Amino acid sequence: MADSTYNALINSNAVIEFDPEGNILWANKNYLDLIGYKLSEIEGLHHSIFLKEDERDTLAYHEMWRRLALGDSFTGEFCRVNRLGKNVWIQGSYNPVLDSQAQVIKVVKMAVDITDRMTLSENLEKKNRELATTAAKAKAATYAKSVFLANMSHEIRTPLNSIIGITDTLAETSLDPQQLTYVEILQRANQQLMTIINDILDLSKVEAGEMEIKKFPFELGRLLQELDSLLNFRAQEKALSLKIEVAPEVESFFIGDANRLRQVLMNLLNNAIKFTHHGGVTLKISHNQTEYPGYLLFCIQDTGIGISKQNFRGIFKPFTQADSTTTRRYGGSGLGLSITKNIVQLMQGHIWLESELDEGSRFYFTLDLEPTIDPQSTSNFIPDKSALPGHLCLLSGPLKILIVDDVDDNRNLFGIYLRNTRHELTFACSGLEAVTLAAEQSFDIIFMDVQMPSMDGYEATRQIRVLEKSSGSRAARIFACTANAFSEDIAKSLQAGCDMHLSKPIRKDNLLKTVSSYFQSDSTAYLSAESPK
Repeated sequence: MADSTYNALINSNAVIEFDPEGNILWANKNYLDLIGYKLSEIEGLHHSIFLKEDERDTLAYHEMWRRLALGDSFTGEFCRVNRLGKNVWIQGSYNPVLDSQAQVIKVVKMAVDITDRMTLSENLEKKNRELATTAAKAKAATYAKSVFLANMSHEIRTPLNSIIGITDTLAETSLDPQQLTYVEILQRANQQLMTIINDILDLSKVEAGEMEIKKFPFELGRLLQELDSLLNFRAQEKALSLKIEVAPEVESFFIGDANRLRQVLMNLLNNAIKFTHHGGVTLKISHNQTEYPGYLLFCIQDTGIGISKQNFRGIFKPFTQADSTTTRRYGGSGLGLSITKNIVQLMQGHIWLESELDEGSRFYFTLDLEPTIDPQSTSNFIPDKSALPGHLCLLSGPLKILIVDDVDDNRNLFGIYLRNTRHELTFACSGLEAVTLAAEQSFDIIFMDVQMPSMDGYEATRQIRVLEKSSGSRAARIFACTANAFSEDIAKSLQAGCDMHLSKPIRKDNLLKTVSSYFQSDSTAYLSAESPK
């Protein structure tokens, strides 16, 4: 190498020279500045003075110097210790210098200080580890909260199943005007409580990532007619007008999640009616011409109390309402708009509002619904094939029905629901008793509570399916009955051998429709039937 080239390398790099055994021969100013020593302090000492004590006697370190003495080179990133005992990171290359007989006479090391880069990298790794730990803790906390909410929902739904069932049954009896008023009050309170419980369950689904969007063809006009029939009576009670306006260019049939769209519209329209005392509420649907993504634009406009702009930011957050007086005066959990926002986002849309105090509100949202021209395949309740006229269970049969539940009130309620039918009812208070009865006789339908002591409904179902297969008898329709409605709960029911998953509280009309579904030829295609929200 020409002297000028060697001098250029020495001047631009930190350079140190060793004998073949690793003893220091010489170092330039750049290297001495890097390591913090004077040449007189290190000359003749071994390279190991730049290492931490626990690294000096390692096999890898001794192997490096053995191979350097044989003529091998080494390049890499190394952590060294300076005169003050602080770590210094270098990008270094160890290069043996050979004599005319190809013997190593010295080792020249060139180094570049990379301490700042490595420190930044270490800090980033540390921060990433901290963030990962924080994220894991947040995820665990969210999961724990979701489990708690789901468990609370289950515990509340179980007694509510009896309260709603008995109230609805009482409403069907002969009552004097005062008694009828009492029952109507109970029914309204039941509905409010069910709405809150369903909101809590939906929130836990969202936070656990359990809420799914299912895409099927549906007819928009039919969905809007259902909403009108459900909400018009409530609007009329408050002397309000309820209008639904669909732009002429909007198609009739779309592919999307009709049930979730219905839930969004119900939440927004119910809110509009709740907070409006005069005038009316209008739902407008048109093609989306805004800057936000989505094929359709929905607008829910009211002439109600309005919302101040300072409350816009938090209005879509959980457990949030415009102010504390809103909760006291109008009630509600403050979850509806948060759930609505999450559903809209899951359906690839955007939601926002415009409002002024005492001047009404306009809630807008877009949805990415795909138009279709195949009306023959449309259904607003896919895959709810149990929606058959309730009177069919009275005209067909009789069926042998086994009701399995460890709670006396739940068994009694099912008996009350079905007492005016011609079906033959048998009751079991445990999974073991259900299996014993199924071994002795065949049943057409089994309503199976899944949470029971000793043997739960899943195991009972599995054992009944084994009995049916071994005896060659006709398989019963087994409907899982539980307050849990997560997708994993539905999957668990189906994996155990159930034909359908029913969510408590189970209303009488829903139960009769489920029984009626027995007479459908394709009734094995059920997944889940949840109580109306």
